[in-house]
Amino acid sequence: MHKLIATSGAARPTGSPPQRKIFRISSGVFKGRLAALYMDSVSGISMVWSDYPHQAWSDPLALAADSMDSPFGAFMDEAGHIHLVYTHSSKSVKFKKLTFAGGGWSVGSAIDVISLDDNYNPFILKDNDGTVWCFFVNHAISSDSEYYVRAKYSADGGLTWGSGATDLGALLSAGTADICFVTGCQIASFIYAVYTSGRSDLKLRAFHLFDSTWGSELSIHSGGYIDDDFDCAPSSDGKLGLAFAVSGDSKIYFKEFDGSGWSGLREVETRLSRSPQIAYLNNTPHIFHAGSIGNGYYCPRHAVLTGDSFEVSDYASEIGVFDKVFVYNDSAVSKFQDKTSEAEDDTVADIIHSESSALLDSIGDCLYLGGKERFFSISAVLSTPGIGGAVAWEYFNGADWISFTPESGIYDFDSADSRIILWQDGLSVPSGWRLGAVNNFTAFWVRARVTAGFSQNPVGSQITGVPKCDDLSLVREGL
Repeated sequence: MHKLIATSGAARPTGSPPQRKIFRISSGVFKGRLAALYMDSVSGISMVWSDYPHQAWSDPLALAADSMDSPFGAFMDEAGHIHLVYTHSSKSVKFKKLTFAGGGWSVGSAIDVISLDDNYNPFILKDNDGTVWCFFVNHAISSDSEYYVRAKYSADGGLTWGSGATDLGALLSAGTADICFVTGCQIASFIYAVYTSGRSDLKLRAFHLFDSTWGSELSIHSGGYIDDDFDCAPSSDGKLGLAFAVSGDSKIYFKEFDGSGWSGLREVETRLSRSPQIAYLNNTPHIFHAGSIGNGYYCPRHAVLTGDSFEVSDYASEIGVFDKVFVYNDSAVSKFQDKTSEAEDDTVADIIHSESSALLDSIGDCLYLGGKERFFSISAVLSTPGIGGAVAWEYFNGADWISFTPESGIYDFDSADSRIILWQDGLSVPSGWRLGAVNNFTAFWVRARVTAGFSQNPVGSQITGVPKCDDLSLVREGL
């Protein structure tokens, strides 16, 4: 199921990987309800929610209109209340509680967590004793202008933080010239903070709830370029799992902490990737991430630890590469040519019919795109855009070709890099779209058929159903 929830002009509408943005109510009358928070604009934060089977979503509920265009964080507690922290336009960190009652949420007043200097990238959680913790990055503009990871807590549900808004809280990291990112979780009697330092190092600090002390800083990984591409999660047997992308290595890695030491480094993905999210199922780590296919397009991927290595696959075929791609030249001796592998890779100018040396040429020529699952978008990268031609877009109902206009508007293969939205989302595809056979291959088919010849023929480099996926977010259970 793929449902368009909202569009946004914010830089990071769904926050960043270390933070939490989408939740599931874990018990009660509304068990299973999903709530998704997002930046609806450069200054606004909203939330929508949906009950099973999650095909219909609520109207947006405005949560804040004074946010900086910067990542925010949230968590849901066992009662369905949502706790939100965000960077205010003044660069203070604000807290709001969304109280859940009678099937709806009411938005509380904003409370200052920290208002001294500039502050960014807040992360929030609640421990088993009910204490609410906020980790944040403080830019010490009043002193040395370096960035520090800090922690504050509230023992009264977020009404007061430390000794007040100018209390900096606990210092977790050394200063760095580069902005940091932080995430965390609780395991048994420890609160863990995982954060970046200098955009190349990952560090960990642990707070012992019984002793009320922060332990020494531990190094997780050093080298490459990590930035905010990391996430952590606890396992039910007490381990802390960490997934992180190192863009300098073009890989995703996994490490696990058992409370006293780290496991060895395991490779998860060996292609350029970003936005890893980790969760444990029966103490087995599952890692979701966005893997590059080239040309700036990223495909949602899933990795699961099997034995000593991770098995990796595309998460959903309907937003992946096509199962079959044919180019059809109506005047050629061999009319159909299979270009499935050429469409998947990013080799330049290789999606052509051999007799025309073009993707499309004259009236009657076609590009056929087939998937085992219904898809709703196409990403087309051309080495040579077409000039002067026109195409009709059609889907196959099992017997006939049905004309339609893409949701994103007319596209005649006249621009070099385009995402064509055929239908708004996966729930909006035509009910009459059926499996059918084209050139002896059965799939859900869409074709682009030339209705006016090109004066300059388009030449293709990569044609897939892969989006430019930026940030992924996993559903988190209400605690």
